[in-house]
Amino acid sequence: MEQNKVNPPIIEQIKEYIKTRINLTKYKVIDQATGIIASVVAYSVVAVLGIFILLFLSITLALLIGSLIGSNWAGFGILTLIYIILAALVLALKAKYIEAPLIGFFISKLFKNNSK
Repeated sequence: MEQNKVNPPIIEQIKEYIKTRINLTKYKVIDQATGIIASVVAYSVVAVLGIFILLFLSITLALLIGSLIGSNWAGFGILTLIYIILAALVLALKAKYIEAPLIGFFISKLFKNNSK
């Protein structure tokens, strides 16, 4: 019995469908991964620039405090104490204000195609 080229057998159609689904899944994974990588790179650049800003602002503020109280080392010491207090606050509040938003960000990036 001769097979018609217009209507291939069902087995061939199923194989082609499976190949297409596998390729579609690969493309979705690549799209999501590149989106996450691009976001991480962009936020990393912003974080590095923020660190430089914080560094120079801290030096300027420490020198200002030092000139106001008459001792540069005391100005740096006071600023160090301020940063220690801020670090303790961040550690205490990290679950609510740092971890939860990061988890939400990554979940939204992973499932962005499902919401379209």
